Parts: sequence; C-alpha cells; structure tokens
Amino acid sequence: MHNAIKDNPKIKNTLDRINNVARIGIWELNLETKDYTLDKITSDILDLKDRNKINLKETITLFTDKVHRKNIKEGMTNLITNGVSFDKEVALETVTGKKIWARKIGLADKKNGVVTRVYGIFQEITEAKKTEQQLHSVNSELKSIINSSAVSIVSIDKQGGVMQFNSGAENLLGFSANEVIGNLPPTSILLEEELANFSKEFASKFGKEHIKNYNPFYELGIQDIKDTREWTFRKKNGTLFPVELSLTPLKNDLDEYLGILGIFYDITDRKKAEAELLKKNQLLSYAEQITMMGNWSWNMVNNDITWSANMYNIFGRDPNTLKNVTFDTYFNHIHPEDRKEVSNFIDITVKEGKFTDVLHRIVLEDGTTKTVHLLGELITNELGEPIEMMGTCQDVTQLRMAELKFRGLLESAPDAMLIVNEEGCIQISNKQAEKLFGYSSLELKNKPVELLIPEKFMHTYKTNNNNFFTTIKTSEAEKSEDLYALHKNGEKIPIQISLSPLETEEGLLISVAIRDITEQKHAEYKILKAKERLEVLTDNLLNKNRQLADFAHITSHNLRAPVSNLNSLLGFYNSATDEEDKAEIFSKFEIVIGHLTETLDTLVEALKTSNGAPTELKKLKFEDILNKTKEILTGEIEATNATIVSDFSSVNTVLYSKLYLESIFLNLISNAIKYKSPDRDPVIEIKTTLIKNRITLTIKDNGLGIDLEKHGHKLFGLNKVFHRHPEAKGIGLFMTKVQIESLGGSISAKSHVNKGTTFIVTLN
Repeated sequence: MHNAIKDNPKIKNTLDRINNVARIGIWELNLETKDYTLDKITSDILDLKDRNKINLKETITLFTDKVHRKNIKEGMTNLITNGVSFDKEVALETVTGKKIWARKIGLADKKNGVVTRVYGIFQEITEAKKTEQQLHSVNSELKSIINSSAVSIVSIDKQGGVMQFNSGAENLLGFSANEVIGNLPPTSILLEEELANFSKEFASKFGKEHIKNYNPFYELGIQDIKDTREWTFRKKNGTLFPVELSLTPLKNDLDEYLGILGIFYDITDRKKAEAELLKKNQLLSYAEQITMMGNWSWNMVNNDITWSANMYNIFGRDPNTLKNVTFDTYFNHIHPEDRKEVSNFIDITVKEGKFTDVLHRIVLEDGTTKTVHLLGELITNELGEPIEMMGTCQDVTQLRMAELKFRGLLESAPDAMLIVNEEGCIQISNKQAEKLFGYSSLELKNKPVELLIPEKFMHTYKTNNNNFFTTIKTSEAEKSEDLYALHKNGEKIPIQISLSPLETEEGLLISVAIRDITEQKHAEYKILKAKERLEVLTDNLLNKNRQLADFAHITSHNLRAPVSNLNSLLGFYNSATDEEDKAEIFSKFEIVIGHLTETLDTLVEALKTSNGAPTELKKLKFEDILNKTKEILTGEIEATNATIVSDFSSVNTVLYSKLYLESIFLNLISNAIKYKSPDRDPVIEIKTTLIKNRITLTIKDNGLGIDLEKHGHKLFGLNKVFHRHPEAKGIGLFMTKVQIESLGGSISAKSHVNKGTTFIVTLN
C-alpha cells in the first residue's frame, strides 16, 4: 500500500497538500549519528528554512519548558532503547524564537527485539491549542460566575421548576439550593401587586392571548423578549428589598425554548443613593437660587445645550416657552462688545483642551444688562476631539459693580498695587504696577508673585512652603526695605512693600503696596559712603591723638629725667672749684647727653613712621626677607644653636615696604633668640596664612614667655622691658607696632611664661 502511494504521483501530491494544510510533517532519527532527517513541513514548522537535518541535542534545547523537555527526553530515550512509541503534545520555541505547540509521535521498527529504526510524525497544533485554552478559560470563567457569591443566578425550566440556584442567590434570599430546586415556585418571592402590574403591561404590549395562566418566568411569551427591570423580592425571613432582575430566554440549537435565566442584584444601596441624589439635586437647585448660579452642558456634536432651572432665571427666560436651547440662544444674549472676547475664549479652550474661566456681560430681552462668570470643563473623545462642555454660570452683577468701585480706588493709589490670593497668585494689579514692572494686567493675572519678586531677592519672609505671604496671616501689616523686584526686561528694582491681609469668603487675600525706592537707595548709598569716609577720618584722628598722647608720655617720662639730670650736673659743675671734679662732672654730661640723643632719635624715627614714611611698596617674597634676617643674625643663631622653621606655602609674597618688613622680621626673630629659655635651644616657627583676604604672619618661639596678665597693657610701649636682660631696651616692639600700624595692619601676642610667645601680625 505504501509503495503504491509512492508510485502514484497524483495520490502522493494529494497527500502532500493535505499534510501541508494540516501542518503534519515526518521525521526520522539516525541511530548512529543522532541526526534527525526532516521533511519540508517539519523543517518549516521549526523555522529551519531549507535545512532538512538537525542534531538530537539541538532539538532538546527547543523545549524551553523544563517539564516538556523532560517528557520528550524520557519518550525519546524509551523509544530508542526499548522501542516504546509515544504521542505527546508539547510547547517549544523554534530556532527563531517563535513559541508554538506541537504534537510529536514517535515510532520504532525492531528486529529480533532490537530497535533498528526510529521515526515519527510532527504536527503543529498551536491554533488548536489556543482554541482549547480559550474554551477552557471561558468554561472556567462561566463556572466561576455561576458559583460566585457576588452574583445571584437562577435558571428555570419551561415547566416553572428551578434548575439552578447559586450561592449568590442563597446568600441574598436566605434559602438553600436544596430548599428551592424542585420545591419553591419562583413567584413566591414576588409581590402580587408588582406581578399584576407586569401582567397588564405585558398584555398591552403582546396581546391578551399571552397572559393565560400567566407566570412571568415561563410560558406566557417571556421567551420572546429580554426584560430587565426593578422588582421587590421577599427573603426567607419575610424581609422585602429592591433588586434589578434581568431575564434571558434559554434556547437550544433548534431555537426551541428551554426556560429562563434570571440574574438579579440587590440594589438597596443604589436606591438609597438615588434618593440621596434626588435630595441633593433639590438642595443644589435651592443653592443655585441663593448663589444666583446655574449649571449647563453643551453637546458640541449636535449643538444641544441643557440648562438648569436657575439658568433660565439668570437669562430671564421661561423654560416652558424656550424648549430648545442651542449655542445661538446663549450667544445672542452676550453683550455685543463682549462677543469677540467670548468667541476667542471658546476657540482657545477647544485648541488647548482646557477650560479656565471667563467673565462677560449679557443683555436680557427687557434690555437689562448683567455680568456673568462662567466656569467649566471640556470633555474630549478617545482621539482628543472636543465633544462636550459643562460648567456653571453665576450672576456676579453686584460683585462686578463692587469690584469696579474697588478698582477705582486701586487706580487712584500712588504706588503699584497688587491683590494676591493665599497661594501667592496675582488677582488684580493697577496701572502703577504696569508702569513699574512693564507687564500688562492681563499678563500678571493668576501669575505667581515670584514673577515680580523672585525668591532669591526675598530676605525678610521665608516659610516652609516657599509661600511669600504665609506669615501675613497673623499680622495686620508687614514692611521690608531689603527687597528687590524684577522688571520685565530683567532690571532689578529696589522696592519697599507694605502687606495688608484681608479675610474674605473666598479665602485670604493680601493687598500689596510696592514703592520704587531707587532714588532713596541712591541717597542712602551717598550717606553711607560719606559715613564710611568720616569713620576712616575719625579712626585716623583717634590714631593720631593716641600717638600724640604716647609721644607726650614719652617726652614727659623719657626726656624730663635726662634734662633734669643735666640741670643738676650743671649746678654741680658751676659750684665745683676743683678742675678734677669739673672734669669728672663733664664726663657724666657726655653719658647723659648720649642717652638723651638716643631717645630723641627713637622719637624722630617713630614720628617719621607714624606719618606714613616710607611710602614705596614692593612685591616681596617672605623667603627672601627671612634669608636676609638669618644672615644678619648668623652669629646669634650659631651661638644659641637656634632652629628656624618656615612655612610660606599658603602665601609666599606680599606688597609691602621692604624696610618695614625687614625690620619686623629682625626685631621679632632677634627677640625670640635674645629671650630664649636657659633650659632649651630656641626653636622659632614662622608661618603665613590668608584670613578674610588679609595676610597673617605668625612668629612663634619656645623662649621665656611674657606674663601678659601683668605686662600685657604695656607690651608694645616705648622703653618697656619684661626681663632682666642686659640688652633689653624696650624699643624693638614699640617700633615694630608703629611700623605695622602705619601701613594699616595690626599686631598682637599670645604668651605663656616659660613656654614661649607667639606674635600675630596682620598685614594690610
């Protein structure tokens, strides 16, 4: 038979076509090479294109599901080893990654109990599997629905007997399925009055011949209609409750009536909600009358407009005579001067897909003019096309008149005025504000006040939610002169603001008076500059006075003694008769005059320094000045075994007087060596730092130290010494201080007895 088919091309061609349609292919496994030989259909199913060979291991990887892979491996192993055939449905992925379902049949030929050939059939069953899964899913869903307690379902045969009574019906009615099925007639849970009304309604619709032996669940024509309506059901305990009942006829494939399927829901909550909604609608209508507000909706597809009762009152129209409201009905009432603005508003609303609000005037049939405020919402379809507008319309004529009066007062104010709401958005602005900031009132409307007074310019008012005006709730008025506003062109404007809160029915409003204080700021700047110059002059005068006081003290203290001594020596000299005595007295004159000359030279040098000499400043390297100082003090450094450590890494140069800087280094370092501790070699640390843009020079030693509590007040005085050192004269620190201060700097010291001293020099 097989050979006959092969030998007959026509039969073979027919079978190939059938296999192609059914997606049935053939495979054979070479037991030696473990390679599959595939026909074209099998190759196409696996997306192998023109390949007719595939390795056994490669086929196993196509079964990505572990369970299916295991089943195929076991089936093939058992087929190859024992010749046991198999027929399996499995999920797999083709070589291109496409997920499919296939039926694989494995067959074997045996000779003397040994498997000699393994082959089989391979069929794609993806669509059949999907259909099977969908059917299973639908059956599961249907079963879940029928068994669900959330839905109440009853089915009745054409004789009136209950066939199905699910758990939802049990929970809702209080009967068990066993109590109802085959025992309880469905009409027992209905009210006779409702049943009679339904019978009359049905008879008028379908004829009296349908109401003979009427039962709404079978026989009397219910099978001819689908009916959904509200009923009142009676529970097992006698409690009545409203339900929505949907009746659907059950028929077989021959369109023969089998019975009725009823699905019902407890609508008690819905009926309560409807009653509450009716009550709220009545309250809404009353509220609309009180607030002079109506509501409307505009179907933009058919141009129909629906008005609430109070909308007719606002427009002075009678709803009994005005049956059909259209857009033209509304538009014809708009004041002629406002029609273009309203048209533009509608165009923008449709274009941007957002309804904001609009204020305009209307003219009634009797000529009365009113002002109305429209609020609404734009509704679009799935394509974003506008299909409906709905919203409210309020008669704000009285409010508008009051606003115009308020606007007149606002425009008469000499300052820029803003009315801002609690969120910090500008509601109203006057002409002065337009002039000050460069924005029109329309540009400022509903814009945040930060547009004019950016947050970075706010120094007085800071709140957690960045609302500039939140703090005003608790105060009547606040002022600040440390604010800047921003003109439209980006220019900063110094301003002074006054804030006054006002509690209204709409919430908190703030009146903001803004004054341009540019001229005032200029005047303040000039005053501050003059004050600064006066302060500098005062400081200089005080410094000069202090210096004069120092010189007066020095003169009275340092010059009086030698002059008095000279007078005494002169008296002795004049009264002496012996030439030898006169010679001895004269030699003492030289000593006193020498001390007097030294003191005078010191005073002259100090006077020169305090007067600002020398004035020449150069860029100096600290390292160079230190090296020169070391060269001058080479003998003392070697004699005392002194160590000098420097760190000029932070600041290595300074613009300063070379003479003064060399003098400062020489005096402070030589003092550190001169007043060293007898217990240790001197160590001197020199460092520069930059503090508040000024160079600080510190020179620290480990010498004898100074008792600052005892001598601190006279540390830098002339001829003030603090140690019994033979070379101590009290001039070095005095001259150093005068030199530093003459160039606008300062010097201070920190010291501990027997630990050392640190001099801190601030260079200007």
